[in-house]
Amino acid sequence: MSNVPMTLPDLVIDTQGHPFSHTTSFVQLEDGRIFHASNRASNYSDDGGLIWSDVVMMHGVNGDPVGGSCSSLVKLSDKNSIGMAAQTKPDKNNPRWAWEGRQMLFWRSEDNGETWQPPVPVSKPGIMCQALQDVLLRTSSGRIVLPTFETIGQNSGLNDQALPMSGKLVHNQFVGTAGHFFDPAFAVVVVYYSDDDGRTWQRNIDGALLILSDWSVTFSYVCEPSVTEVKPNRLLMFMRTGLGRIFQAWSNDNGETWTRPQPTVLANSTTPAQIRTLPNGHLLCVWNQENADEIKRGYNRTRMSSAISRDGGRVWEFFQNIQSIHETTRVEPGPIEPTHPEEIYLPAGQSAVERDPQYIEHNNIHTRHCYPSVFVGEDRVIVAHSLSGPYEPDPVEAKLIPQGIGVDCKQFRKILPLKWFYGGKEPADNPFLREAYEPAKP
Repeated sequence: MSNVPMTLPDLVIDTQGHPFSHTTSFVQLEDGRIFHASNRASNYSDDGGLIWSDVVMMHGVNGDPVGGSCSSLVKLSDKNSIGMAAQTKPDKNNPRWAWEGRQMLFWRSEDNGETWQPPVPVSKPGIMCQALQDVLLRTSSGRIVLPTFETIGQNSGLNDQALPMSGKLVHNQFVGTAGHFFDPAFAVVVVYYSDDDGRTWQRNIDGALLILSDWSVTFSYVCEPSVTEVKPNRLLMFMRTGLGRIFQAWSNDNGETWTRPQPTVLANSTTPAQIRTLPNGHLLCVWNQENADEIKRGYNRTRMSSAISRDGGRVWEFFQNIQSIHETTRVEPGPIEPTHPEEIYLPAGQSAVERDPQYIEHNNIHTRHCYPSVFVGEDRVIVAHSLSGPYEPDPVEAKLIPQGIGVDCKQFRKILPLKWFYGGKEPADNPFLREAYEPAKP
């Protein structure tokens, strides 16, 4: 059985291509429809995601546009009410736009997304506050939880030099392979929560989350968090880092305080993960699984993986390829340390860096799949992610063309039955695994 381009393709309910970016989110309405939003556009499906309505732009009751980047949807307590968090789009004519003005706002709709009330602020203005898309969580208590991250720092590289870029030769032509390995700024995670259906928001009371490796000496960033409810009041958050692992933090008071971020056993590079709780209580993670060797060889974001935990987040099983150029479905993570691609380039006029030749590879296939959004239904899961590639040479011009499904396809979307995530087996508990009741220790 091949795991390229995915595991168990015969079980897939449907595969789709859409013109949306990775800023996409889903929520199930009271009448059973699935409502979808991306930036300021929306549509819905009344057949479990197979067919989608025409795309319409979202507007407020006063005619103002609604939404922005980092869109996240959530069901509210009233019958036909949904909420959406998104980041405001700053004025790029303002020279300070990159670091100020990226504020998280929250909109309410009382008619299943037809119209929207004016937004209320989640974060304070003047702070570089962002979020991963599709991460709003409504817990069993009714509390709404929004994990975000704040960025600080100057937007230039070491010694004020331009930032390096990574890439490789595909069909003997250059293609960029990944981003964020050389971000110059620092990021911390902050969690906001609301107990009144998004009308007012509070911030977690124990400070911003970051990785503390050595007292007052070594710190590492965390960003683009995703959160799920494992048990009432007990939340698990996954975070992106640059240390070769997904990091996790636990809350035992419904999001008000958190443990310090700790590494998981899941290999990862500088890309985000989504974590969800399935109807049977098991946990699902969807992420870019990469180990240190693959990162160094430039195979960044070339495997979109999934895994299941049946004991509350301690042991992960049933590793699958949702989309991949690799046969392997599970890779062992390397040391907890920064790793970046070896094939990097600096602007003309700067000295080229020394590169380890064992990691400089030419390839005839390369794809990029990242930033998953995950909708969990009763009998299926929808996974949407950005799509680039595979890159093929143009028959006439000297350029590479990313192939896709349909015209202007930017988003890959697969509808998968629950048993696909269990390797084709019917979902069931593992009698050898006891639930991980104890929280992670700082």
